[in-house]
Amino acid sequence: MPEGHGEPNKKYMAELKALCMKCRDANNKPTMQVMKDPKVTKNEKGRYSAKGQCSQCGGNMFKFMSEADAKTLM
Repeated sequence: MPEGHGEPNKKYMAELKALCMKCRDANNKPTMQVMKDPKVTKNEKGRYSAKGQCSQCGGNMFKFMSEADAKTLM
């Protein structure tokens, strides 16, 4: 057995999925895609949201989220 059999597990950010308005299915409806580099913000009304880019097409993505989900991504 090799020494240190395996690298230490890297902490991966939870995958955040959101609707991409550019990626469409056969019925011309937006599809759920994974968001790259989500930036979580809180607006003046206290709602949390994430902005990022689609991992498939590179288009802009936006998603409102709960406070608990936002805290895990911050």
